[in-house]
Amino acid sequence: MLLVKWKEKSELLKDTYRELRTQYFWDEKKFVAVLFFGKSNPSQVYVNLKKKYAQEIWFDCLIFGQWEVWFEEEYPDLVKFQKKEYSNKDEVIGLVEILNDDERCVGIICQLPLTEELKPYQREICNSITPLKDMDWLWDKLQERAFKWEIEFLPATPQAVISLWNTYDLWDFGWKVISVIWQSDIVWRPISRYLDLKWAEVHTFDIKNTLNEIIDQTKKSDVIISCTWALHLIDDRFVNKDKNQILIDVWYWFLDGKSTGDIDFEKVKDKVYAITPVPWWVWPMTVASLLGNIFRIWWQKKEIEKLSK
Repeated sequence: MLLVKWKEKSELLKDTYRELRTQYFWDEKKFVAVLFFGKSNPSQVYVNLKKKYAQEIWFDCLIFGQWEVWFEEEYPDLVKFQKKEYSNKDEVIGLVEILNDDERCVGIICQLPLTEELKPYQREICNSITPLKDMDWLWDKLQERAFKWEIEFLPATPQAVISLWNTYDLWDFGWKVISVIWQSDIVWRPISRYLDLKWAEVHTFDIKNTLNEIIDQTKKSDVIISCTWALHLIDDRFVNKDKNQILIDVWYWFLDGKSTGDIDFEKVKDKVYAITPVPWWVWPMTVASLLGNIFRIWWQKKEIEKLSK
């Protein structure tokens, strides 16, 4: 069994990102803004990883919505916005507009899922972020352009999956059967589209599918990508007996004080060819890909400006 380790690749990218930070923003104070309005424990872990990684590649990281003030001396004009509680979509969009216009801000991350009060306005909030700072690539029109491959861009998690796949030199996607079990649009749609372009046979499943439907297809699949946030959904019922499948877990949770995810690692680890282990799950590489999107946007700035009009 091959353990596909996300963290090792994410650490290697830091030196590259520091060089790019120096090259493009060497004499300027710059920060990444994280909009985080919920109290989810997994989201808090994820936000902390983003903050840490941003600082390690020499970007400040300001979190809005948690009453948590960072870099108070460097950005005194933003302290009141960090301390503010955001309970409706107009307040959030007002904050986004301020960050859109702030030249010190190189990127905006909207941490999902939003609170129950804000969820009905998720698309409107995400679309209020300028595409030139949308690190998660949530802006509808630019997603459409990316899916047509008019610009080279993927949201962070799909980018992480593809980058890690290439790092381990796993076999080509062409003509392979891939099952994507999903809950989040920002994962399944772009990665399914990318795999389609690579001539893979992609099957997607969500809450509308029965468990038997999913199991029937995953057993016939070369790759299973799970991003449902359903604890231990994937177990030995989903895999075949040939030990030739690759399983990619795109979630993270705690069970009895131990980290785990969509995949019941212990039940499948001896029955597959390769698997992403917990605790070094997808998030370290997703964080690295997310911060790397600062530079991908910079490189394609003119094309993005044209396509977003």
